[in-house]
Amino acid sequence: VAALSGDARRCLDICRRATEICEFASQKRTPEIVRMAHITEAIDEMFSSPYINAIRNASLHEQIFLKAILAEFRRAGVEEATVQQVYHQHVALCRIEGMQSPTVSEIMAVCSRLGACRLLLVESSNKYLHMRVRLNISQDDVMYALKDE
Repeated sequence: VAALSGDARRCLDICRRATEICEFASQKRTPEIVRMAHITEAIDEMFSSPYINAIRNASLHEQIFLKAILAEFRRAGVEEATVQQVYHQHVALCRIEGMQSPTVSEIMAVCSRLGACRLLLVESSNKYLHMRVRLNISQDDVMYALKDE
């Protein structure tokens, strides 16, 4: 659990759900102790939200944009950033991956799509690069969804 989320509440929720799964399974048979299979099932349940599926099915640049948001949040120490700040992180991640960087209008389209999916909360502004963006889901969920990518 610690590898997926450093949040102690999330850990306790997973343990509680694993216990419920074990209890439900043992109603049919003899009492059983909670095993790793129960924990795995609880983790899969908790981390299979529509948002996580949306991230996993997002385009490559949408996934990189989400990684760029996480990188910018870590850099700034605040869970809000401007599109311009995220764009700079996005360009840096593209360079690392050896990919061509998207144009500003392509980034705006990516941001709009992620906002339409409700993965991002996008503050409207006349100056597009100065729009503020925040995640609408936890950073842990984003990292979990992108970990296999």
